[in-house]
Amino acid sequence: MKTMKLRTLQQPSRLEALLESLIKSQNWVPADAPRVTDRSELSSVLQKLAAKTVKAGGAWWAWVSYDGMRFFVTEMSLELSRERGSPALKVSYYNDQGKLQQYSQWVQLADGTWQRCSF
Repeated sequence: MKTMKLRTLQQPSRLEALLESLIKSQNWVPADAPRVTDRSELSSVLQKLAAKTVKAGGAWWAWVSYDGMRFFVTEMSLELSRERGSPALKVSYYNDQGKLQQYSQWVQLADGTWQRCSF
C-alpha cells in the first residue's frame, strides 16, 4: 500500500472503524452488549492500557458482556499492509484484569471481509 493511504488508515477514527468491523465480523462480542465509550468506565488497569494505546497511535474498543469486560486494542501493521496491499491490524484482546487473552493479526480483503494471518 502507498504510504499516504497507510497514514490515512492510521488515523484513530479510521482504526476504530476497522477494529469495529473486525470485531463484529468475527462475533467476538454479543450483538446486544453495551459498548464502553468513556475511558473512566474501565478498570484502572484497562484505563492505563487504553491511554498507552492512544499515545502510541492505536485505538481501543470495549464492551460489557455476560462474562465481564471485553477490551480490544489495535494498531496498524504497516509491514503487513504493504505486503498484502490492504489494511492489516495487530489486535490484542484483554480481560477485565488486563490479562492478554489473545493476540492476532488480520488483513481486510478487497470484499471487506477479514482474514487471520499467521505470524
